[in-house]
Amino acid sequence: MIKEGKFLLNENTGEEIDIKASDFEFVQQNEKIHDTKFQSKATTFFKDSLKRFAKSKSAITGGVIVGILALMAIIVPFCTPDVGAFNVDRQEAGGQTIEKNIQPKLFPAGTGFWDGTIRKTGVMFNEETNTPDGYREGVFSELVTYPTQINQSSPLGKNGYVVVFCADTKINGNLYSPFINFNINENEYNISMTTLDEKYSSYIQSEYRIVLEDIDKNVYPLTDFGTGLSSEVNVNEALGEVKTDENGILNARIKVEVLAQSSGLGSVIIDDFIITSNDSEEKELLDSISFTEGNELLIRASDAANARSSTSGRSAYKVDFTYCDFLYDQYEDIYGNKEMTISSTLLIAYQASQDIQINLSSEHSKATTDKTELASRFPILNTENGIIVEVIEQIGDAEYNASRNRWENYSLKCIVRGYKYLGYDSMPIFIFGTNNDQRDYFKLIFTSLRFSFVLAIGVSAVNIFIGLVWGSISGYFGGWVDIIMERIVEIVGSIPSTVVITLCIMYGNQFQWGSASDVIALMLALFLTGWMGVSGRTRTQFYRFKGREYVLASRTLGAKDSRLIFRHILPNSLGTIITGSILMIPSVIYTEASIAYLGLGLSGQNMFGVILSEANSNYMGETTYILIIPTCLMALLLISFNIFGNGLRDAFNPQLKGGDM
Repeated sequence: MIKEGKFLLNENTGEEIDIKASDFEFVQQNEKIHDTKFQSKATTFFKDSLKRFAKSKSAITGGVIVGILALMAIIVPFCTPDVGAFNVDRQEAGGQTIEKNIQPKLFPAGTGFWDGTIRKTGVMFNEETNTPDGYREGVFSELVTYPTQINQSSPLGKNGYVVVFCADTKINGNLYSPFINFNINENEYNISMTTLDEKYSSYIQSEYRIVLEDIDKNVYPLTDFGTGLSSEVNVNEALGEVKTDENGILNARIKVEVLAQSSGLGSVIIDDFIITSNDSEEKELLDSISFTEGNELLIRASDAANARSSTSGRSAYKVDFTYCDFLYDQYEDIYGNKEMTISSTLLIAYQASQDIQINLSSEHSKATTDKTELASRFPILNTENGIIVEVIEQIGDAEYNASRNRWENYSLKCIVRGYKYLGYDSMPIFIFGTNNDQRDYFKLIFTSLRFSFVLAIGVSAVNIFIGLVWGSISGYFGGWVDIIMERIVEIVGSIPSTVVITLCIMYGNQFQWGSASDVIALMLALFLTGWMGVSGRTRTQFYRFKGREYVLASRTLGAKDSRLIFRHILPNSLGTIITGSILMIPSVIYTEASIAYLGLGLSGQNMFGVILSEANSNYMGETTYILIIPTCLMALLLISFNIFGNGLRDAFNPQLKGGDM
């Protein structure tokens, strides 16, 4: 009997509850209650695993990245041409040296990022051509010039001084002029030399003197050793009695002798050196020996006719230069329109390809720069997309070779399309740049990754199979079978894998397998040791699951060992085994890289690990991308495989069946 009415629940708040008999009625009092049929469809272990794997976004992302890399490793080598730097399968370096270490490019030049340009700083500026030294017009932008002084002589420098220094503390430093025929009896000679009161580098300011040294090594001092900043000397008066030939000629050279210092290396900085004569006919000769600019003298000294020598050392000091900073477009420089000299042999080939026509004759075969004449002799047939854009000059007279029926022994200075000259149909773009061997790095990486993928997957598949069989037998049967098999594993595993691989590569070459000897030897070495990790994990999982109730129940019902292994125990062990097996693929690539890095082989193979090992020396300067790009790809590959493997492990874990990951 239910008592109806209102009842107080809380005296403090005054909360009440109203109870009625209708609140307590039987449900389904007059209905039969029975089991209902499941509305969902039955599923399998594999379907349930895939369903749970699909719920892991990180695992899917890792799998997609691995898939994209694998797909690109297949597609990229087949979708790019095999010309120039794109021909990455050649054994030799080949290609054009100008295609070495080209910067990566994806966006147009001037974008500021990934555009194939290089920021050049501290480059000498050529004021005559109004371009950075060594660069032509059109390949640079954002030019900024600024003056500076450096201790170096160059045709691009101005002014400056000459430093004469001693090589050690005991031998005097000497600067010699060319030999001069001094007509002592009839002409009067004067020498003026000015030095700077400055210290050169870590050298000590030293005393010096001016002497004459004749062809017989006789020395005639013109001044005493001193440190004066200015020396004025009359050669005739300073010489006194000298030995001349029958014509009164003294064949001698002027020598500035710097006194060695026992307390350190000595030096003298010469501002100018002037020698004059009262005979105007000697002016040109003496002017070629005199100098007012140190830079100009040191450049002149490289000429054999005006050569100056030193028994110790000489150097430039405070030479004025104009330096510049600019943005260098490497692609425009290599593949843009530029001036080149084309040989007659190459012109014949261009005529055969309908790029240019050769209309030479006996009357029109001489060298010329006349534009109209050149246009008549060498009309350009393919003006839109041909190799030659414009003919500037014919160099050398053409000679007709009747036996070959062609004109030879001349060349043309032309404006050519750089990319056509190098064999490309259009201006190439190298997404990852080119390497030291003039190979497209993008194609090379994915060509090598394809080879490494095939090798790693093949080796992993064999090792997984061997490891599963070995570990299953060892873990399932246990006892003396397990003891014997584990001792074998311990013996083989105690040998360092590097030693095994080294021995295989060393002795594998004796089988004369050709260029694939190192690869086959590496595979054999990985087969010998690579399966033991899978075997150990499999053995552990079998010891874990073979005593479970469902295994005992199946054995009680008469299940055979093979059914217990492959139907009940192994499926429950796959989660952990798959994770380690998936990571075996990048592990093989890393092993390959280690072998290549140690110089034990594989250096001539297009393999991803070899690329990594060859890139280790490019960690500074403009070629840093050669190291960064494959390293980042390897890191991405390893992380993706790891995430993907963890996702597979969780998906194939029977304990999570029907649940969420």
